Amino acid sequence: MGFLMRTTVRILDHNPSSHRHLTAERMAEDRIQLAVIGDFNIDVILGEVNALPRVGYDTVSDEYSIEPGGSAAIVALGLAKAGWATDLYANVGNDLFGHWLRDTSKSVGVRLMNCADDRSESTGLSVAFSKFGDRGFISVPNPISDWHALDVILEAPPRHVHVCYHPYLPGLTEKLAEVFPRLRAAGTTLSMDPAGPGPNAGDPLEALRAVGKVDFLFLNDQEAGDLEISLPPSDGVLNALADIVIVKKGNEGAVAYTPDRMLDVPERQVEEFETTGAGDNFAVGFLTSWIRIGHLETAIRAGNLFGSESIRFPGGVQVQRHYPELMREHAELFEPAPVERKAGGDDE
Repeated sequence: MGFLMRTTVRILDHNPSSHRHLTAERMAEDRIQLAVIGDFNIDVILGEVNALPRVGYDTVSDEYSIEPGGSAAIVALGLAKAGWATDLYANVGNDLFGHWLRDTSKSVGVRLMNCADDRSESTGLSVAFSKFGDRGFISVPNPISDWHALDVILEAPPRHVHVCYHPYLPGLTEKLAEVFPRLRAAGTTLSMDPAGPGPNAGDPLEALRAVGKVDFLFLNDQEAGDLEISLPPSDGVLNALADIVIVKKGNEGAVAYTPDRMLDVPERQVEEFETTGAGDNFAVGFLTSWIRIGHLETAIRAGNLFGSESIRFPGGVQVQRHYPELMREHAELFEPAPVERKAGGDDE
């Protein structure tokens, strides 16, 4: 059974007398500004490989696709497809791939706030391969920057900020530690998907503690283990890092941990094609539902919907063209229920 959460997250006011069916177009009209911070790169997605890569041996895949990638980019592109006005703060090089990523962002309505030096020549690239139902990556890092462009976010603080991969992007943790307190003071809500501890294995939680407490912390089982966060999380983790910890569990759904309860929401079963970006699309569904409705179980179900649909397509962005249709078919996950009027009540 679902429950309403009382947290610091702000919920939109809704006027029942003007209730109408939610569409991506309606959400765009609302012009609620969201921002995503993190990685943006090229994903080369290989099909099932004949063997795990080994030095001195040729590894073969029968197919590949080239997609926009990086957790932050997948979330930002998805939020735009779901109807939100979205800024993406990321480092993109001044090369062929970088220009393609700029064009991709513009085509779906994402405003790319490039934090890299304009003279940077190398755009990040990641080669993903699948074997035994899991995947691995070989990556070229994003360009280095001081993330100075993030100062712009303080001029008009967005409704919500989602951060991805920050322990692995040099300089970003320090900049977030500077920016986050001011965003919190402005009423911006915050979520984070760190993807792991980063290079400091001696203190796996250092990068998370440095930026302070967020509203939502997204993890999967492996990342929780790498961060040495036991499940259920301790009171110390919930007090210091996040109001709500959400653990994505693949085809088993997701579990939310709050200071007083655990909520386990199973996922629908679909035929799996490729899992890249599934967790990021989960975040898109979750945030879209949460900001519109503010009900935790409903938001997890929306995240499960987008995440499970994602694994039916290669890469993390191909599924996103189906978002408007999914939102219409599952409107109960993305729009507030109409308020029933009492008999004889005023129409005004």
